[in-house]
Amino acid sequence: MVDASRRHLTERYASGVDLLLWETEKRLIPDLEAIRLVAEAAAEGRAEGLDMGAALVLVQAARLGLDHLEYDLFQAAQAMDMKPEAIAAVLDLPDGASAQDRQRWLKSRRALPYTAVESPRPKKPAADTQAGRRARSSRAG
Repeated sequence: MVDASRRHLTERYASGVDLLLWETEKRLIPDLEAIRLVAEAAAEGRAEGLDMGAALVLVQAARLGLDHLEYDLFQAAQAMDMKPEAIAAVLDLPDGASAQDRQRWLKSRRALPYTAVESPRPKKPAADTQAGRRARSSRAG
């Protein structure tokens, strides 16, 4: 559902460079950008119900992604021997027990299935590839 929402909103709202990237590489608009575009379209009376539904799906996916990251940070903080009271202070929670409660809640969220966006890997310039080196070598020789 998340992937379908990403495709739908990209097909509906991609323009300029985003449209070119969609047409040539099937690169999706970033989730937060797609959500923003739907909100703007809704304010102007241009959004459709399917757009709004897709944007809401992406909001939930983004929230779950942040919860996954926050749980990972809690784990890393513990590995560094950061105390629950210190975590609570940073997060503006009342006490260490509240930080531990939050970590338990995040752990339950971490167990939920999540569809992350696959970031396209930047292509290496031809000069850095093996074919590029061979071409330079043959020109030099």
